[in-house]
Amino acid sequence: MVMNNLKKSYTDIRADKEFNEKIAALIKRRSAALRVKRVLGSMTAAAASLVLVTAAILNSFPATAYALSDIPVISDIVRVITFGKYEHSEGGYDASIATPKIEGLLDKKLEDRLNREFKDNANALIAAYESDVKELKKEFGDETVHMGVTSDYIIKTDNDSYLALDVYILNVAGSSSTVHSFYTIDKKTHTLLTLKGLFKDGADYVSVLNEYLLKQMKYENEHNGGMYQTEDNEFFEGFKSIKPNQNFYINSDGKLVICFDKYEVAAGAQGSPEFVIPDEVIKDIRK
Repeated sequence: MVMNNLKKSYTDIRADKEFNEKIAALIKRRSAALRVKRVLGSMTAAAASLVLVTAAILNSFPATAYALSDIPVISDIVRVITFGKYEHSEGGYDASIATPKIEGLLDKKLEDRLNREFKDNANALIAAYESDVKELKKEFGDETVHMGVTSDYIIKTDNDSYLALDVYILNVAGSSSTVHSFYTIDKKTHTLLTLKGLFKDGADYVSVLNEYLLKQMKYENEHNGGMYQTEDNEFFEGFKSIKPNQNFYINSDGKLVICFDKYEVAAGAQGSPEFVIPDEVIKDIRK
C-alpha cells in the first residue's frame, strides 16, 4: 500500500516532459545556490557579491515593487520586521520575496550577520528568478509558462525564552519544492542556537535522534498512512541520518523540533515534516 502511494505521488507530480525537464534544471540550480545558510561562522565573500542595486531590480521589470515596511511582530526586546518585499507578476511568472530583519539583539555583530544574510539571500533569489524568467522567455517565447517563487518567513516561537524563525523558499513549476532554514534565538542570552550546542560535549546526539526519528517514521507509515522513506526503493533512498546541523527550532513548550524539507525524507504529499522530540529521548545528553 505504501509503495502504491509512493508511485502515485511520484507520477502525479510529473508535468509536460520538455517543460518539466527545463524547469527542474532551473530549480536545481536555484536551490543549490540559494539554500539559506545557517550563520554558524563567518559570512562568505560570495554572499556579499550577490547584493543587487535596488534601482537595477526595479528597472528589470515594470511590474516590480520593492518597498520598505515596518511591521513589528515580536516582543519589545527582540523582534522581526519585514525589511523589504519584492513582487513581480507577468503572465504565468510570479514572485513574492520578503526580506526579514531582526532587531533588538544585544550582540550587534550577530544581528548584523543575520540581517546581512537575509538581505543577501533575498537579493540572490531575485537575481535567480529574473534570470530564469529571461531564459524561459527565450526558450518558450509567447507560450504560457507557469513558474513562480515565494520566499517569506513564519514566526514559529515567540515567548520570553525563544524567538524561532522559519525562512522558506517555495518554488512552483509543474510541481513544487520548498526549502526551509530555521533560526532559534535564545532571548535570555541573545545568542543563535545550534543543534550541536544543545547537547553535552561529545554527546552522540545524531545517533540518538536518528533512532527516534526512524522509529516514528515507521510508526506513521504503519498507523497513519505516512509516506516516509524508511527503506531504499526504486524511487527514493531510505532515511539514513540527519545532518549534524539539521534544521530545527525550539517550540513554545521548550521542546526540540527536528525539521525536514519537502521530499527530503518523504513523498511530496507529506509536505515539510516536523518531529517534536520528547524530553525523555534526549534527557541524558541535553545540556
